[in-house]
Amino acid sequence: MHLPTKQSDLMSELAAKLRGLTELLCTQVAPADEPFTIAATSDIFADIPPTRALLVVEGQVDYYLHNKLVMHFEEGDLLGLPRSLNLPQGQFSCSGPVTLQAYERDALVEQANSDLKSQRNWAYLLLCSISYYEQALTQELRTEFQPSAGFLHFRTGETIINQGDIADRVYTLLEGAADAVCDGVKVGEIHANEIFGALAVFTRQPRIASVIASSDCTVLAVRKEEFITLIEHQPQICMGLIEEMAAKINHLNNQLLQLKAPQHK
Repeated sequence: MHLPTKQSDLMSELAAKLRGLTELLCTQVAPADEPFTIAATSDIFADIPPTRALLVVEGQVDYYLHNKLVMHFEEGDLLGLPRSLNLPQGQFSCSGPVTLQAYERDALVEQANSDLKSQRNWAYLLLCSISYYEQALTQELRTEFQPSAGFLHFRTGETIINQGDIADRVYTLLEGAADAVCDGVKVGEIHANEIFGALAVFTRQPRIASVIASSDCTVLAVRKEEFITLIEHQPQICMGLIEEMAAKINHLNNQLLQLKAPQHK
């Protein structure tokens, strides 16, 4: 199993342990049927009895919860145990052929309780599964509950803003200097105490340029919702931004005029 986004090395290690423990359990249980292959489908459990779990033999299964893709399952992953116990669960689908092996829930549980070693392996499998999903939840919440404001540090050459990204923060350069770069061409400079990244927030457009640190920088980042609230209560900040943007536009116009001016030999 793995997340749709990049997952940590710890999560990959836990996923590998889960596959190993699943193999220990399933190799000691007689399958309910011969392995079978299904084509692309939005619900692989549509015609599967509710008391059966499925082991992925080959291919990839996508897991959706509330129409959101939350997990990919691969060879060695066991699917459907919560379903077999009438617990809430999402939907398993596949975009290509997948080979599966069915096991009866009661046979798996009976094997898990057959001796002390099996009980320990079963408990370890459940604990590894809990730990994996705890890590996944932490990774998901990390982006949702990010600090409302934070101090960030960038070394020379590091990217502060990426061109094309969604504008979710406004920045103030506290220390250092940075360059604004559009399509690989330097189009401006940012100096200490300058606010940047606000235009895309106001226009609700993707970032029109990247900002790259030209020296070691310290930056204050504020989420766009709080920056807008701040402007509503401190309109002088907005006036300063307008003056700054007007100066930049004037500078760019002058550059454009120089480029268009006829060259004298």
